[in-house]
Amino acid sequence: MVDRTITRRALVAAGVFGFGFSGLIDVIVLHHIFQLHHLVSGIYPMNTLSGLRTNILADGLFSIGMIIIAGIGAGLLWQSERRSTVPLAIRPIAGAAVIGLGIFDLYDVLIDHVVLGLHQPASQGGYYNPHWAVISLLIIGTGIYIYRTGARKTTTADNDVE
Repeated sequence: MVDRTITRRALVAAGVFGFGFSGLIDVIVLHHIFQLHHLVSGIYPMNTLSGLRTNILADGLFSIGMIIIAGIGAGLLWQSERRSTVPLAIRPIAGAAVIGLGIFDLYDVLIDHVVLGLHQPASQGGYYNPHWAVISLLIIGTGIYIYRTGARKTTTADNDVE
């Protein structure tokens, strides 16, 4: 049997990657493909040319930001794997990534939709926000479950090998 480990650095890196990946999927699928809303459609109207241009620019800048965040997470995860003397445990890392996915979705609904009012997806009225918050919490719960079921079988390392 191969000994596997979990480092805090790897868990944080996986969570950061999941956060950025979820944001990127959100902007590609909901903003660009389905065009249900845009990042700042609650501020700039989508039915005018100047408003649409502003929204598309904001979506593009957001996409670049999410690529950078996901890239930082992936790079830190790769670095953690390289620094470890044994392979990193896959299930806890996957669980942390799923938690990061859910955290982005929860952040999006609470901060972007409710607090800042940047946009209201699909409904344009915000009535789906409580439902999406519950789904986001279920995604986080799923990530915690994946993490815990994998963490029981591995050795936990509190500090990275520097």
